[in-house]
Amino acid sequence: MSQVDEVASAWERIVGWLRRNAPASAEALRPGASDEEIARLDAALGFDIPDVLEVWLRLNNGSTAKDSEKPIPGGGTALLPHRDSLVLPGGMRFLGCKEIAHRHAEYLYIARDIGDDEYWKSPWIAVMEQSDAPYGIILDAQNPSGPPPLLRFSEGDYPTSFLPSLGDFLRPLSDLLETGQAPGSVMAHERFTVAEGRLRWRE
Repeated sequence: MSQVDEVASAWERIVGWLRRNAPASAEALRPGASDEEIARLDAALGFDIPDVLEVWLRLNNGSTAKDSEKPIPGGGTALLPHRDSLVLPGGMRFLGCKEIAHRHAEYLYIARDIGDDEYWKSPWIAVMEQSDAPYGIILDAQNPSGPPPLLRFSEGDYPTSFLPSLGDFLRPLSDLLETGQAPGSVMAHERFTVAEGRLRWRE
């Protein structure tokens, strides 16, 4: 199975499980990204996103459908993530095209501002993030010879290697949701509950 097919298959299993077991969380998933949204994201990043990310976004354009924004005094807006957005382990939400582009620009600006090219590189794409702090997962698009690996990032630290591919994250997650276990994988120790139709990850 190709990496693209693996990502699509695993995510479809996850979405199916959410719809059957945690419908309130499933409602946080946006419809798939359009050609225009993908094109705008490519333009904002300055390169075409990897196929594995494109197929994921075309299935669902993030888990931010219930998020909202409020104006900030002096201009701009602040994002107010909804608790149902946190469909991924670690209390993370799946970022859509708009959020990915915004985070990419923000982190590159910080890298330039502090004069540290190692803080954030242009091919790094934040695809999952906690709602209350800059902690999450990067898809590293600078690997032209194979599937883009995942990096883990956190405030104040340089990103570090996490998993060989996006499929290595989503496949065991689908196993965990369907069977309650994913031995030998990054999900082996993750635990969750469902209450009132909502998925909640235990810390």
